[in-house]
Amino acid sequence: MVFSVLLAWIIPTGERHNAELDLKGWTVCLGIAVSLGGGLWGTGKYLGKRSSRPDTMRRREAMALVGSGWFVCGLMASLPYCLCEPHETLPNALFEAVSGLTTTGATIFSNLESLPKSILMWRSVTQWVGGMGILAMFVVVLSGMTSSSKTLIGAESSLANSDISSLRQTMRQLWALYVVLTLVCGTGLYFLGLTPFQAINYSLTAVSTGGFGTESDSVGSIFTVWSKSWLIIFMIIGAISFPFYLVLMRGRFNDLGKRFEEVWWFLAMIGFFCMVMLLQKLGGGSDVAAIDLVFNIVSIGTCTGYVSDDYDHWSRLGVGIMLFLMMIGGCSGSTSGGLKVSRIILWFRFMAAGLARSFRPQAVSPVKLNGRQVPDEAQSQLFLVLTLFGFFGITGTMAFQMFDPGHSLMGAVSGIISCLGNIGPAFEEMGPTESVHDISSSSKILFVCLMILGRLEYVALLVIFVPKLWKRY
Repeated sequence: MVFSVLLAWIIPTGERHNAELDLKGWTVCLGIAVSLGGGLWGTGKYLGKRSSRPDTMRRREAMALVGSGWFVCGLMASLPYCLCEPHETLPNALFEAVSGLTTTGATIFSNLESLPKSILMWRSVTQWVGGMGILAMFVVVLSGMTSSSKTLIGAESSLANSDISSLRQTMRQLWALYVVLTLVCGTGLYFLGLTPFQAINYSLTAVSTGGFGTESDSVGSIFTVWSKSWLIIFMIIGAISFPFYLVLMRGRFNDLGKRFEEVWWFLAMIGFFCMVMLLQKLGGGSDVAAIDLVFNIVSIGTCTGYVSDDYDHWSRLGVGIMLFLMMIGGCSGSTSGGLKVSRIILWFRFMAAGLARSFRPQAVSPVKLNGRQVPDEAQSQLFLVLTLFGFFGITGTMAFQMFDPGHSLMGAVSGIISCLGNIGPAFEEMGPTESVHDISSSSKILFVCLMILGRLEYVALLVIFVPKLWKRY
């Protein structure tokens, strides 16, 4: 919060944005956050001294911290929207805060230019922190605690599948890389014509694949072909597994092909769909500019959610491609959302191995990913995640249509998928040119739960509601 206020105070915005700074409201927000945080810290210290238990965190406590911590941080992040201008209701403020922290990018605001620059900066900062993981930053990077740290990071940032020898050191290196990429992105945007305020905001939300911006039309009016191309590069960078860059910087080029198979499949998928839409344009099937076709495909494929053209009016092929990309997402260990490309690869390979065993039951067909054999328990975990995605996709759609019966089926389905995949814009009433301000408070709370579910990939949140975990651990 302090960081957002300082940036909003120091950086000039230009004539497009409200420069008002509500210091009174921000002081109240800071007071509440510091009081709650200080109270919890003091209580923990007091109870810790009186307890005879070892000062370690067990796995179930780590899982409980991941699940509950995101709701608590979401409530704290909603305070500026309630207590500062524009003084939104709690459901609206909570939706915007969680949409930021989960890097979903859906918004309740339809006129961003009227918002104070401190609120615009707060929106971008929440996405930047949420991109790498709020618990990864505060629990692992800034503290000396190492117990159960892999549980925390694995549940929050999909890094459990990466080969991490020293987790805490690796996370610090990843955060340093994250900061450098953000600075490079912002510097490039500034030299390509954006104001300092716009450049900082868009760099924070591009590298985090979040999608919040400072303009109501996203990147439609202020971005040129060159600045859109610059954003495309950094959206792709943000959606690639970050350990990939550490291996690249260490010069282990021979490891890139076999250890990061998912990255190459992801790049091939994005390139293929861009080529398909460009070929359709050459054939007269689309009148959208080539840069906008590529930009929107990359934006949705990386789960960023920027919009440079209303893809809701694209051809049926284009709409189908965008819906498919919403579900897939980027790479594991990245800031991107969705099911992750690695799971789709494993899904196909498990199916192929299952078909082979149907007519050769004695054959041993090990499934490999990144040059390594995948353990058997990974198969059950994979199908658990895919099943939960389908379950909450169906039940979420039914609940949304019950709360808001006036919405179309396409709008409801795509909106639920967008929340579960942390995408942002969807189709029709939930489309790229719409906001969610007018949906009911019940639907907003539903979307909040789905966004956190998708961000934590279901298991880390749902497991704390299983009574057997607490009784038998």
